[in-house]
Amino acid sequence: MSNIERAGQEAIIVESQLTFTLMELSRACGVEIALVETLVHEGVFSPQGANPAEWRFEGSVLPRARTATRLLRDLELNPAAAALVLDLLGQIDALKSEILRLTTIGSGEHS
Repeated sequence: MSNIERAGQEAIIVESQLTFTLMELSRACGVEIALVETLVHEGVFSPQGANPAEWRFEGSVLPRARTATRLLRDLELNPAAAALVLDLLGQIDALKSEILRLTTIGSGEHS
């Protein structure tokens, strides 16, 4: 894993094929296992596996999990509100990407 410093926060690049157990994800986020279970039940992210003992989380879940735990801690949101905020942030990112794509296509037509 590579560490990158940006805007005073440490970012970790996680390999996409990396997986986390429930315990490993809770440790990586610095929260109790019960909170990660609650976030799963709120739909913040979905593990593979039938029950918490078998759950495996893709490496790509880590940034979303850390953002969720920051929303809970820093803004004192409840898990349902954190899930909603994460969904809205995802929609904003998708819209920004679409605007960028359309702007790029539009600027190419005028060349």
